[in-house]
Amino acid sequence: MNRCLQTPEILQLICEQLPIDRHKDRGRLFAVALSCRALLEPGLDRLWYRIQSFIPLIANLPSDLWNIEDKVASNGPKNTTFFVLGLRRAITSVDLDRFMTYYAQRIREVEIYGLESTFSPEAWQALQIATKWEHGALSPFAHTVVWPMTAAAQLGLSKEAVDQAFPYLSLFLGPRASCLHFEFGCDTPIHVASIRSAPNIPSAVKQLELKVNGSHTTAFVCNYLKSFTWEYLEVLSVASLSADAVSHISALPRLTTLELWEQKKLPNHYRYDWPKDLDEPPAHLTAMSATAFPSLGSLKIVGQPVSVEAFVQQLPPNNHLHTLKCTLKSDSGLGVDLESFLITIRLHCHVDRLRKVVIKGIPPTSIVGESIVARFDDGVNLNCIRDFTNLETLDINLPKTAVNLTEQDIIDISRSFPRLRKLRIDTDVHDSRIPLIDHEDLLNLIYDCVHLKKVGLRFDATRITGEEKAPKKYTKPTALEKLWVGDSPVYWPEGIAKFFQVHCPKLRGQNIILVNLREKFSDTTPIMLYLRRWNMTKDLLHSAAVLAEL
Repeated sequence: MNRCLQTPEILQLICEQLPIDRHKDRGRLFAVALSCRALLEPGLDRLWYRIQSFIPLIANLPSDLWNIEDKVASNGPKNTTFFVLGLRRAITSVDLDRFMTYYAQRIREVEIYGLESTFSPEAWQALQIATKWEHGALSPFAHTVVWPMTAAAQLGLSKEAVDQAFPYLSLFLGPRASCLHFEFGCDTPIHVASIRSAPNIPSAVKQLELKVNGSHTTAFVCNYLKSFTWEYLEVLSVASLSADAVSHISALPRLTTLELWEQKKLPNHYRYDWPKDLDEPPAHLTAMSATAFPSLGSLKIVGQPVSVEAFVQQLPPNNHLHTLKCTLKSDSGLGVDLESFLITIRLHCHVDRLRKVVIKGIPPTSIVGESIVARFDDGVNLNCIRDFTNLETLDINLPKTAVNLTEQDIIDISRSFPRLRKLRIDTDVHDSRIPLIDHEDLLNLIYDCVHLKKVGLRFDATRITGEEKAPKKYTKPTALEKLWVGDSPVYWPEGIAKFFQVHCPKLRGQNIILVNLREKFSDTTPIMLYLRRWNMTKDLLHSAAVLAEL
């Protein structure tokens, strides 16, 4: 063996790079660990880094302990069975000695998904007795514990078996656990009691995700969060927060990331008057605590437009937010008041700190067609966010609210956002209107914004010949690597392919993304012809890239 490979630290680093997600991966890793003495310890460390079921524990306990019973899983596919391990005799510390001595201390992540076997209540209790009720005894150094014990998450078990297993998370939840993900039912008393009494959750946790099912999920989660100070919490993921819970978590000193995936409406929602409220801030804006959300840098939120906007209005204007990702749900299929939302962002986010803005929608469950009457210049004014000069990502795509950029918008974007790396607007849905910008506007944008690598715009590509020159002051091609074209009108694939080869040499055919149509159109309609021509352009670019590599 090479002398460098005899260094334990190097062998440890090598083994840490080996995959462990699939059964095949773990088989290969086991072979690596057994290949030579020097690789045994680092190989076993990697092999036991993450456990995803109770099988590793069962395999290291004496086989004469168990009375195995087959049961039918009530949650999953028909006739699916699982195994319940009951006891033939008491579990002793000697039975656990091999597991505790050689393997338990190697475990760093406990992620229990897709169980096909579990313990009986008597066996769970026996494990607790054998470990002297020590919290985290079976994985004392685990920093991540994922415990999704609900019928929906464990389709291979019965609800009764899931409920019986839930309280014993304490066997894996030790003092070093800092990243916790729990999935449970707030209508199930044993789940609620287990979460409330679980050790180490409020004291040292840095990342907390709570997925709660039941009739009063928001009330339970908010009351639970308000019960502790969470002084070390950095990442919080929950469905929704009430107004008083928002007030509580806004005081957390280390909270940097907040994710809300079903935010409900808050009592206060303000309608701002632009630009008056920028010059003369309303009373509630000036009265907000300057110390609220002192460390918050990333906010990801999903909900009805009014609910999401109302939550953003809880942020004091001097906050440190750098990433804002909003997914707006609109069950009615009606358009979102995007201008109002952008004004809220302008008033509640710091113009020097915000780097990424993503506002996207979820298409309605039923197809809602365009209005019969449409104005060519209908759109949304982006002027209110032009002060965010450090913006690096601007992504706006809503099902029923068109932006429809103009030539002046492109000029303003180039001047206002010199650091822009990604711009994506209005490419996710079909719009029958001809775009107001063309390939010359696109060229000006991608040359003026020198950092721009990803662009998504509807533009008129019908006049591209392939002979277009770069703006006079530029001599180098652009940095563009990915392009969303939506349903942009296009005529001549060969000319467009040449256009991109000259001005965007890093752009590959597979990185040109088209609109995903939800409606059905005849193959001879203009939109379908446009898409076929874009696909021809992608093929031409791909062929050219292959030839260039030969």
